[in-house]
Amino acid sequence: MTTPFTSSSVIFTDPANDNQIDSLLNGTRWMNFTISYSFPASNSPLFWSTLSGSGYGSQFGDGEPWNSAAKPLTSADQGYFENALQQWANVANVNFIKISETPSDVGDIRAAYTEDPDESTLAWSYLPSNSPKSGDIWMNTQSLLNFQDWTPGTISFETLLHEIGHSLGFKHPFANPDDPTEETLPSALDSIMHTIMSYTYSNLQGEEGNEFSFHPTTPMVLDIAAMQYLYGTNNHYHAGNETYTYNDANTYHETIWDAAGSSDTIHYSGAIASHIDLRPTSASFIGVPVYVQSNGVNVGLPIPNVWIADNVIIENAIAGQGNDVLIGNDSSNILDGDSGIDTVLVQAPLNNYTLSKTASGYTVSANGNPGNQDTLTHIERLEFNDIKLALDLDGYAGEVAKLLGAVFGAAATTNQDYVGIGLTEADKGLSYEQLGEFAIHAARLTSHDEIVTLLWQNLFGATPSETQKSPYIKMLDTGEISTGGLAILAADSGVNAENIHFTELVQTGVAFA
Repeated sequence: MTTPFTSSSVIFTDPANDNQIDSLLNGTRWMNFTISYSFPASNSPLFWSTLSGSGYGSQFGDGEPWNSAAKPLTSADQGYFENALQQWANVANVNFIKISETPSDVGDIRAAYTEDPDESTLAWSYLPSNSPKSGDIWMNTQSLLNFQDWTPGTISFETLLHEIGHSLGFKHPFANPDDPTEETLPSALDSIMHTIMSYTYSNLQGEEGNEFSFHPTTPMVLDIAAMQYLYGTNNHYHAGNETYTYNDANTYHETIWDAAGSSDTIHYSGAIASHIDLRPTSASFIGVPVYVQSNGVNVGLPIPNVWIADNVIIENAIAGQGNDVLIGNDSSNILDGDSGIDTVLVQAPLNNYTLSKTASGYTVSANGNPGNQDTLTHIERLEFNDIKLALDLDGYAGEVAKLLGAVFGAAATTNQDYVGIGLTEADKGLSYEQLGEFAIHAARLTSHDEIVTLLWQNLFGATPSETQKSPYIKMLDTGEISTGGLAILAADSGVNAENIHFTELVQTGVAFA
């Protein structure tokens, strides 16, 4: 039991021999996995140690509880603080219990307001130790925390997560001038998007600012791994088949911890182009972009705003209405692009996989791993390390392939540059007829006679007679049909489908550059 004058038991922790974990460990943690917390309401010396050094010193001094600005947290602030505690309990094997303070019983973690004249000091806390101060967290009345609601997404809520991290046994991941032997993270990882214990607001390109447009609402990937090393894993949080829903009405900045389940899903229903990566420790861009900011101004490109913790398997992803990118993991995934021109990335060569057509889309099966078969639905593009395939043969890819066969000959469907140019134009929103006109123009044909002759030759392998071509020339001359319309007429013919082996293309996709 913790009293105002004694601490709960603390144990020393061994290093994990993993830089990403050890850079966050201070070397101690609470012995018990049930950790109490309280909200002090009195500055009586009955409730605080007056010892110098290990305690708060004389009650006539300016130690935290004796400061004239010291005051209890409001009921709203207490609610936000408990929300922040819960974010840690969600990922680690810790249980926080609230107690009402008495002169003989206070929380392991105590949270209240006091003053530091430096308004840039938002808050501070004490690490687990044998000191009566250990675990205590103080919010600065001169800082933003006294003027801003502590709602998730604010720097105030991020500060709560950070300070609780200290009170559970975390240090900062950057160099400590008082102890140069401490482990530190490399600069690329010493960023708040990787750990809320950092001080650095940066994006993937290394550009820095002094805050985010929306701050983390959970511990981040490195925090989760290190806290689980200290206290063990919460194996009960999200242990079923969960659906993590995202939309454009809200902003997100979080790391997903999911204990179990055989069919967990990330489902984004918005219209902003998203990048959803299901691999553990990887990052996604979902919904409203989040930026590094410098004095309120966005800096550079957006940062990833949804991460997946290590050892977490999310099996499925459903994207939104934009042109989305999806990446699966080593399990069997259902990847659904919904609307838009959606791409699945497979970071391996094609010969490592087998692509098969199904009634609703395609499957991509890892040849060396029977447990890794991805189901693709509403996916238009599939990119391997060595080849890109267009799968929407019932859409733009089909239009491009058929027009290439009609205007440039059957062999043109294997010209990846030609296919890529056609898809680029189609993806811009050109209609089928406009694509036909684009192809005719690219063939550098000017007269109606030349156009009809070329299309006939590509379809039938012979030069048309005057009788054969004159009706089509007349249709072009009178405006009964456009050049794009005539190209479509040829492209959609059964003869052209046979020439370009369209049925086989539906099974394999069309390669493009």
